[in-house]
Amino acid sequence: MRTITVLIALFASGSALAAEVTIQEFAIPTPYSSPVGIAADSKGNIWFTEQNGNKIGVFIPKDRSFKEYEVPFPGSPAGIAVAGDGKVWFVNSTGNSIVSFNPSTEKFDGYPLAIEGSNPTDIALGDDGIVWFVERNRNRIGSFAPETGKLKEYRLITPDSQPSSIAIDHKGNIWVTEANGNRLARLDPVKESIKEYLIPTPFANPSDVVIDDKGNVWFSEMVPGIIGMLDPLSGRFNEAVIPTRNSVITNIAVDMKGRIWFTENRGNKIGLFDPLNAAFSEYEIPTYKSLPVGITLDSKGRVFFTESHRDANKIGMIEIDGP
Repeated sequence: MRTITVLIALFASGSALAAEVTIQEFAIPTPYSSPVGIAADSKGNIWFTEQNGNKIGVFIPKDRSFKEYEVPFPGSPAGIAVAGDGKVWFVNSTGNSIVSFNPSTEKFDGYPLAIEGSNPTDIALGDDGIVWFVERNRNRIGSFAPETGKLKEYRLITPDSQPSSIAIDHKGNIWVTEANGNRLARLDPVKESIKEYLIPTPFANPSDVVIDDKGNVWFSEMVPGIIGMLDPLSGRFNEAVIPTRNSVITNIAVDMKGRIWFTENRGNKIGLFDPLNAAFSEYEIPTYKSLPVGITLDSKGRVFFTESHRDANKIGMIEIDGP
């Protein structure tokens, strides 16, 4: 375990407020596993996918311990999510399937997609139990009903848009980023209608997407280094350029205060954007060239992220003591 503590000053209403930021790193037991996707469960445990190790793992912050589970199907685990009942779901990209894992029984169940080479990359879980995912190579949004085993697909409007990430808003609408189409897409599952929104910055290569409590759609623009936001009611975009150039923003997460956390894959930093004052903070990751990818928060507000470089191979944790 490696720990670094940073003292920063946050400025609000003209007065300086001190905050202590602690970054800790925890080495994953399997070497060169290339952790990517990450999600917290209701107990505060942190689940993650090991893309090269073909495993899923769980980091238990309470005792700083790991458990790993080998996926019994060939492939490359990527996006991951945890259901309210504790069941873990993830996409198996090269294995072309959706997979569930029951932590109580330690049993895996795999559900192959209809067409080979679909390359599912991300996953989201609806309140009704439906599992949603994107098929990057087939330009589709997919859904899977665990109770019936029914798979359904929705073709996106823009050809070869390469959907990469997926999120669900409070109304049940499905949002995806189109990396090649340079758009956001919204699927209304009830009407089975799709609407697309062209991102103002050309060739932005949007990567990840999250929804805040107000229903705003936040997304990362990898190429220009921008945090973007779409107000679905007005259709208006806002964009904020991050401080570090050529940093390659990958994944993002929203905290309980509505702030946006993000990984800077080439910049080797974790970033924070506060929409209230349009201010950025950045935190250097102790491990050199760690290639951070996935990011999530637990119920205590702690930030967890994956370090995907083969020689880093860690789960990082950030705690902020202060404002």
